[in-house]
Amino acid sequence: MARNKRKREPVYLSPGQKLLLTAVLLIVLGLCSTMFLDLRALVAGPNMTDDPAAWTDPITAYVMVGEGELTAPFYNEGLAVMSDLGRGTTLLLKSWEPFVTESGEEYYLASAKDQVGYIACSNVTDDQSDLMQETQVYVRATVDLLETADGLTLGPLAQKGTLLRVMGYDYFKDDGTVNMYHVRMGEETGWIQSEYVVLDYGDSMAHWDEEYTYTDHVWRGDSWGGGDAATLDYWPHEKGDFADEGNAMPEDVYALYIPASDLRAEVIPDYLALTEGTAINTFVVTIDDGGVLAFASEVYKEYGLLDSHHVVGSIESCNEAIQMLKDAGFYVVGRISTFSDAVLAQDRPDWAITDLAGLPKQMSSTYWPSAYCRDVWELKVAFAVEAVEAFGLNEIQFDYVRFPDFIQSYEKEGSVDLKNTYNESKAEAIQRFLTYACDILHEHNVYVGADLFGETSNTYVAAYGQYWPAISNVVDVISGMPYPDHFGSYYMNDRLFVPYKNPYRTLYNWAVLVADRQLECATPAVVRTWLQTWDDASYPYDGLAIKREILGLYDASITGGYMLWHGLGSLVVAEDLVGAVEHDYRTLYEEAKAEHQLLSDYMGVPTTDEVAE
Repeated sequence: MARNKRKREPVYLSPGQKLLLTAVLLIVLGLCSTMFLDLRALVAGPNMTDDPAAWTDPITAYVMVGEGELTAPFYNEGLAVMSDLGRGTTLLLKSWEPFVTESGEEYYLASAKDQVGYIACSNVTDDQSDLMQETQVYVRATVDLLETADGLTLGPLAQKGTLLRVMGYDYFKDDGTVNMYHVRMGEETGWIQSEYVVLDYGDSMAHWDEEYTYTDHVWRGDSWGGGDAATLDYWPHEKGDFADEGNAMPEDVYALYIPASDLRAEVIPDYLALTEGTAINTFVVTIDDGGVLAFASEVYKEYGLLDSHHVVGSIESCNEAIQMLKDAGFYVVGRISTFSDAVLAQDRPDWAITDLAGLPKQMSSTYWPSAYCRDVWELKVAFAVEAVEAFGLNEIQFDYVRFPDFIQSYEKEGSVDLKNTYNESKAEAIQRFLTYACDILHEHNVYVGADLFGETSNTYVAAYGQYWPAISNVVDVISGMPYPDHFGSYYMNDRLFVPYKNPYRTLYNWAVLVADRQLECATPAVVRTWLQTWDDASYPYDGLAIKREILGLYDASITGGYMLWHGLGSLVVAEDLVGAVEHDYRTLYEEAKAEHQLLSDYMGVPTTDEVAE
């Protein structure tokens, strides 16, 4: 039986009741809207469209990170990471009032690096003393401390594995790492680049051994007295890259040479004329030729050494000449004779290689400042900085960055004092000098190169301290000097091979070895090679011979370019350069490679002649 439904009576509201109900509904809707917005804020936070420039009384603060971390996340409006901010990054906070999520996480609205976003409150401090976590570090690669963070003066040598107490720092890099630590080593203090330290002792004693490369260095040992290959530094070194600062290195350098005596405005047009119709894009100019200075250096004057040196010109005359080269669009390299400087050695025998009585010792027909002597390091690098600042040089090239030839025979006799304060090997001293030079000069946005004997394409440490992988690992540019007339003749397949009569094959054989050496370090330098341009007594080095030298390099895939050497300058051999320097060898090399050909075959250049046969 169906149940009868009771009829509902309509409800009538008075005007006052209707008004009251409307008000209640509006209040409820308002509360719901507020709750919705608050809920959205729990996910997205406040509006980020605020212009930081309009913030009232903004607060300066800094990014602080947790233990073992270097960066902190910076979030967008939806709390998704939009970037990472390095430790020490300056922040501008809208206020100290945090935005709190539903789960209780707290964030500050902040501006950093032209972005507005959110950063966890735990990653923010207004006290810079909170930023540094490290209290001690260990030396990863033996290096000289600096007395000040922005100076040239060297402090004590910090050996690999040494514990350093952290006293402070100069600044944080964008990635949150420290640039330089202020440290205490025993009773001495100094500054050290962060790349030379680690936090763990075990890590400090490790070696870079990718694909067992370090093991190969270990087995090479010390064959000739130049040092044990195993004690050198093979960890990656950051190379210079100053394109953003207006100093871009050409992909391949094709260079002519100007001696200090020709670094004059009246001579430069003759050099510029040589480049017409060629691929030449660079000039190497000597500014310190070991007793001969291109200008009256204030650095040498401060050391009390200027009067004894022969000065060719002034800062003004050199600047005028170099600016003519730069205004014409050329990359300019400043060459410095480093440890072959007879005048310096005689002026300062306390810095020089001497006999046991303390008198400068003549070796290889000259006197030598000791490559162990830190005072010589400081002088040469300070002079390089002076030249860079005065002339805007693109690169500094250290020539004679070695000990004298046949130094080991004098050592065996016990007849020399090398001023070896730290009991270093020769190869250690050379690599450490170049490390120091790169650290200083890179701060001035300039590249650093080093010249090496052609012999260094071999696997041993040379007696005079040059070892290709160790030097290439540190510098930006490495320049071998495989002059064919410097190599001795030898029999090959029962036939006498005369290197100076075979410029192509000599350079090709050398470059093949160099390609192997380049694989034996973590951060190899650009290979840019010095080439012979002077005639041998019985073999002319004309345009064809020079072209054969160049093709020998490129056929072995050594493509960093060339520099043409003649001690008297390129004007002396101008006619012999014709036919060798008009080509952009890199472009032709890429074309030949695409055709699976050697460049010499692609260009149709014979690599031998009847004289060579």
